[in-house]
Amino acid sequence: MPHVSQSASLSSIIAYLKLVNDYDDASALKEAKEVMHNLIDMRHKGFITGWYFDEHGHLELLPSEAVLRKISPLK
Repeated sequence: MPHVSQSASLSSIIAYLKLVNDYDDASALKEAKEVMHNLIDMRHKGFITGWYFDEHGHLELLPSEAVLRKISPLK
């Protein structure tokens, strides 16, 4: 999925938070907005290119090429 720019929407993050943390609607919305804001901020700063929920329901981040170069061992 290297070309994902955003596949976990605000509504899917809300649903996840309600399921995992037993949040009510208002709490889930507030937390999901903060999560989404942070994801967008990381994308704008060039740390990630996107995010998605994997097959296990975990929110995964797609690191940018610049970040991958810094964390990958030198060959």
